[in-house]
Formats: sequence, C-alpha cells, structure tokens
Amino acid sequence: MNPRFALGSRAKLILLLFIPSTLFVFFVVQIAKDYTLGFLRETQNEALAGMSSQVTHLISIYNSEITYNMLEMEQTIKQEGGAGDNLSRSMHTAAQIRSDFVRGIVYIRKDGVITGYPQNFWGNFSEKEEQLVRKQAEESRGVFEWSDTIRSDIGRTGAYGPTSLVTKTVFDEEGHTSGYLAFLVDLSGFLDRSAAFAGSYDTQTLLYGSDNQLIDYIWASPSTQFRRKLVEEKNVETLPQALRYFKKAGVYHSVSYMNTNLKWKVIVVGDVNKLENRFKPLGQIAWSLLLFGLIGFLGIYITVSWWFTRPILALTKGIRKVARGDLEAKVQVKQRDELGELANQFNQMTGKISDLVIGLQRTEEAKRQSDMQVLLSQINPHFLYNTLNTIDIMIDVSPKPELHEMMEVLCRLLQYSLDDNKQPPLAEELRYASDYLHILSVRYGNRFHFRIGSAPPEIAQMPVMKLVLQPIVENAVFHGLHALEGRQGELDVSVHIEERAVAIYVRDNGVGIPPERLEWLRQALREDVDPGSERGIGVLNVHRRIRLHFGERYGLSIRSEFGEGTTVVILLPRL
Repeated sequence: MNPRFALGSRAKLILLLFIPSTLFVFFVVQIAKDYTLGFLRETQNEALAGMSSQVTHLISIYNSEITYNMLEMEQTIKQEGGAGDNLSRSMHTAAQIRSDFVRGIVYIRKDGVITGYPQNFWGNFSEKEEQLVRKQAEESRGVFEWSDTIRSDIGRTGAYGPTSLVTKTVFDEEGHTSGYLAFLVDLSGFLDRSAAFAGSYDTQTLLYGSDNQLIDYIWASPSTQFRRKLVEEKNVETLPQALRYFKKAGVYHSVSYMNTNLKWKVIVVGDVNKLENRFKPLGQIAWSLLLFGLIGFLGIYITVSWWFTRPILALTKGIRKVARGDLEAKVQVKQRDELGELANQFNQMTGKISDLVIGLQRTEEAKRQSDMQVLLSQINPHFLYNTLNTIDIMIDVSPKPELHEMMEVLCRLLQYSLDDNKQPPLAEELRYASDYLHILSVRYGNRFHFRIGSAPPEIAQMPVMKLVLQPIVENAVFHGLHALEGRQGELDVSVHIEERAVAIYVRDNGVGIPPERLEWLRQALREDVDPGSERGIGVLNVHRRIRLHFGERYGLSIRSEFGEGTTVVILLPRL
C-alpha cells in the first residue's frame, strides 16, 4: 500500500465505531427491560415489607388487648378474693370475646385453689403446667410474660397445636402476692388473625418465637380452590436456616422484628413469579436483539483483531518474555502506523534494559568483593592487636603451657584468616569462633564461660561464608558480657537445621540491648543500612554480606531483653 494512503489507527477506529453505533438501540431495549424488572422486584419487596409490618402491628394490638383483658380480670380477682361465680363468668366472657385465639384462662390462688375456664381442661390441670405458671409469673415480677411455645390439645389445630401461656402475678392491696393469672393463647389462631394477604399472588406468613424457632405458618392464595405452600417447613424450622434458604433459593421475603415483650419475628414470603411471567415476551425480544448485537460485534471483533489485536498480542508476548527475564526478546510488527512505531520503541527499550542489567550485575559483584575485603581489613588488625596485647600480659604472669596454648590458638586463627578459601566448612567456622572466644576468655580472666556446639554431621562440611560468626560472638562479649556485674557470663553457640535452612543461635546472658538501640538495629537490618555509616558495623556487615550473597530471605535477626541477655540468629541456606 502506498504510504500516502495508509490509514492511521485513529481513522480505522472511527470507521469501526460507526457500525456499533447502529446497535445502540438494542442495548437501550435491554436496559429498559432490566430496569422494568428491577422496578417490579423493588415494588414487590416494598409490598412484602408492608405486609410483614402490618402483621407485627396486628400482633402488637392483640397482645395489648390480651393485656387489657388480664388487667380487668385482675380487678375481678381482687374484688372476690380469687374465687367465686363472678370470676368464672368473667373468665367465660373474656374467652368468648377472644375465642379466635384465647383457649383458656386460669387463676392459681396462693393457697393452691385453681379457678379456670373451660373447666373440662383446667379441672385436670397438671402439676407441670401449674409450676410453669408459678415460675414464669414470679420471674416476670408483675409484668406480662409469654412462655415459649407449648404443644397443647386445646389449640385450634389439635393435639400438637402451638400455644403459649401469658402470665402475670396478682398482688393484693398491701402489695403481697395473692396468686397467678394465666391466659392460654392459641398461636395458630393468633397468626390466622394477623396474617398477611395479597390480592394478586400467593403469600405465606411465618411466625418465629424469641428463641428463633418456628411457631407456626399460614398461607393465602387469590384462588380459593388451590392453596400451596411456598416453602417447606423443613427448610424454615429456625430463623437463621430460613434466611439462608431464602437467599440461596432466591425467594422473595420480608422480615419484621417486634420490639415489644414478645420479641417475635415475622416473615412474609411472596410468590411474584406469576407477575414476572407477564414480562417474558419483553425478555424474549431483548434476548433476540442482544443476540443480533453479539453477532454484529463478533464481526467487528474479527476485523479489529486483524488490524489491531495482532500487533497488541505480539507486544504482550514480548512483555511477558521480558518479565520472565528474556531481555533478548524482540517484537516483529510489520505495520507502518502507531503500533509499528510502538513495537520498534519496545525493541530498543529491551536492548537498553539488557545493557543496564549486565552493568548492574558487574557493579554488584564488584561491590560484594569490595565488602569482603573491607570486612577482612576491619576485623583482622583489631583482633590481632587485642590478641598480642593479651599474650604480652601472659608472658609475665602465666605458665608456659598456657602461653604455648595461646600461641597455638593464635597461629590457627591467623592461618584461617589468611586462607584464600572464602567458603570454609561450617565445622571450621565454628572452630574459628571457639579459638577466638578462648583468647577473649583468657584476656578477661575467665569472667565468662562459653560453649560452641558442634554442627550436625550432615551439615558439618557445608560451605559457609568466611567470618560470618566471629563478629557476632565478638559483639556478644564486648557489648553484652564485658559490662556484666553480679553474675557469671554465659555464651552459647548452637546450630540447628530448620526446613531447607541452617540457623546458628548465639545466646548470651549479658546486659542486653536498650530498647531504643534494639529498635534501631532491627530497622537497620530491615532496611539494609550501609554498615560503614552507623555503629554496629560487625552485625550489619555480616547481615549485608549474607543478603547480597544468598538473597533477602536470609540474614540476621535479634531478640533481646534489657538486663537479661541477647540472642542473635544467623539464617543461612542449606547448601
């Protein structure tokens, strides 16, 4: 193609966007359909919420009516002393007024006399129910209290109908307990009077007690010929179980909580699928339009892939290769537009990065060698000076065998230091630390004891970095044990195998590290501070050498209690 007539990426994009613009109307239809269904769901959820609130409101009203009837009954009891025809007639009247859910009334006088309605039930009043009334009324201290659900044959639904005892303690004029009044409420009838009904779809009302257990449920349908359960009882036996089931099954529902003394919960479940079915034609139209749109976009995608995606994929593959470390990766793009220019710039960038990485590797290697030489020059003269000073003192005051032993140890140390092997076996590094501590122990008149544990046989010959242990034990002696007063100094070095690493523990019972100094050291270890710029050159230099050589996973860690002692852990890879 003639370069004069070559289209740039922007022009191609403008041409391709003209086609999708024609599909905009289809997406408008889909959005309208989703919005309509969403509005429907929101409206029905609000309706269900209103129903559940209505149920709890009605329950609260009936609860107040029962409370009012019990207060009237209490006045009758006070007038007659807890027995008599007027009390029986009052019980009969109250039970008839609320015959839809009040199934029985009983008054247990303090002396044990029981008056109740109906007599065929309360006449055989068991000791268990009597004790329940007494206990519940006494614990409520004069207020109205509803019991947990009781399965009773006096309820509307038969032998296992859910009922509840509403109790209240009755006091005489002097404030003493004269007896206990109780109403037996049929909870099925209670719910039947309060349940929610909808005019266009099925509903199911579930009632839960204060213990979140299902008390009863009732359902309603606009069709008088057919009623069906929207949810099975086995799925809603407890409130948490019901909420999980509704969420998983996508059931429309609303929960309402009662803040009165009942502490009941009401759930209204609605079947709005009947309404949603009316919108199926709209959904089918929307899906058809969406299908045509997808076919159109598929054609556009193929075209865009041919013009744009191929060079972008080539660039992506090249970037992935560079991310994996292949800095020699090149991108081959033949297009003479902005994407081709981008590929050329990428190839030039990877070449420059490759040169920079090689230069950095050379610099780091040179720096590592320089750090090793600096460490040796810092440690060896200092150590030799102290040792010779000690030997000079021993010439005048120590026996010959001790002097010969001291010279022999010094010779071994000098031989080890001058050895060109930069990675001696672990056992030799431990021996070097032992010889060094022996000299220091003699120098300080055996003011501290030390123990160098042997390395496990399987790692005794493992190569380690030279002089990785000596600066640590030197710090332990000079900064931990030298200033110790009042107790014998102890220094212990032990080696342990931990997974695929080797840990060398250096413990002392010295004066420890002050908290401020300890925090500074830990921060320096984390941030890899240059050891030549601050104090703590020995510890920081060893830590920096280990991390340069083996990576950031390895190095030193410090634990210390001021006045108690310090532990330094040297973590090395197991080679």
